[in-house]
Amino acid sequence: MTRTAPSSTPVSFAALSLFALLASGCAYSAGDSGAAPDGPERAAYLTLFGDDTLAVEWMAFDERSVNAQALVRGSRTTWSEFHLETGPEGSVTAYDARTWAGGSSQGELLSSERLERTDSGPVMVTTRGENESRRAFEAGPCAVPFVDMLHWGFEASMRCQRATQGGIGEAVETFSGRGATFPLARNDDGSWSLTHPTRGPSTMHVDEAGRILDLDGTGSTRAYDLRRMAWDDLAQAAYGAMFADRPLGELSGRGEIDDEVAGVRFWGDYGAPRKRGRDIFPGLLAYGVWWRTGANASTTFGFDHDIVIDGETIPAGEYSLSSIPEENGGTLIINRNTGQGGQSFDASEDQARARMRRDRLDSTVEVFQIRVVPDGQGGGCVELRWDDTVYWVPFTVG
Repeated sequence: MTRTAPSSTPVSFAALSLFALLASGCAYSAGDSGAAPDGPERAAYLTLFGDDTLAVEWMAFDERSVNAQALVRGSRTTWSEFHLETGPEGSVTAYDARTWAGGSSQGELLSSERLERTDSGPVMVTTRGENESRRAFEAGPCAVPFVDMLHWGFEASMRCQRATQGGIGEAVETFSGRGATFPLARNDDGSWSLTHPTRGPSTMHVDEAGRILDLDGTGSTRAYDLRRMAWDDLAQAAYGAMFADRPLGELSGRGEIDDEVAGVRFWGDYGAPRKRGRDIFPGLLAYGVWWRTGANASTTFGFDHDIVIDGETIPAGEYSLSSIPEENGGTLIINRNTGQGGQSFDASEDQARARMRRDRLDSTVEVFQIRVVPDGQGGGCVELRWDDTVYWVPFTVG
């Protein structure tokens, strides 16, 4: 059975090929630092979100300092510059950060942070527009700033841990912004797991010096891919000019369920990730693995009359919806918990589990959709549509 995809598919920003601005397609190797004989070691990161460029970072590491510049494409494009210094034991001795709108430091200054020494102790001074705030600064050895979507700080911390403690520890402590502790763990295959407190784990390959060689974020809610490059392979001016007026927008917007089928009103809210050139089933989403069935917060699914799925009556009410996709179907999960984070799941609160069917669509759905549609026989189907695939579950009215 082949189903028809919606006729109008939202168009994403055109993807930047990895090779568009590179003189060569060679990935960075640990020995290709881009450093002058007596200068800092330089490298860059390219972070891709599907086939879209999400962020570019340029880093220069000295023994106890790092300077970094970064272009980030979010709801708007921003350019940031950072300077961090540490003492012999890894304590933070200096920090300065500034962020501008657009693709260079010539745009509007949006915010700044600096570490200031006072008679009563160190103070972090934060400025946004005309507003300035000051707070006492406390941070342990090898702590680094946390800046959303950027990763140079994690490498700076692991390098510091290697130099001052003899090896990479069990966590990266961060300051600035919200601040958080990111657990680190060595995997059986030699890679490292870096876990965001709310977005979940990413997998890194890290060399003996603490350099991040690559990072796979598909285990986290962001699902990005980071590649280490040589500094000179990623031209700052070219990237800044290309993306200054081309923000990526929301990484995952929100979708709404508002359907009436077989006399039943259905409602709900879910994160709506984009395909962005990625393979989805399987690929971004592995078979046999629980999926929040959306992005970010958990998916809400409600209806105002009892419905029957696989012979089981499900009382009217509001639930969370998740699933376990499989090659030939899988499982739709209707759970009594609602309003929780997207990674929170308590199977003991399951109201029902139903067998999903799977069909191929005749065209690609760029933005994930949840729909409730009539089946032409007095009942309906709950559909999960993404890429060239629709998973569906039939229901009748109780």
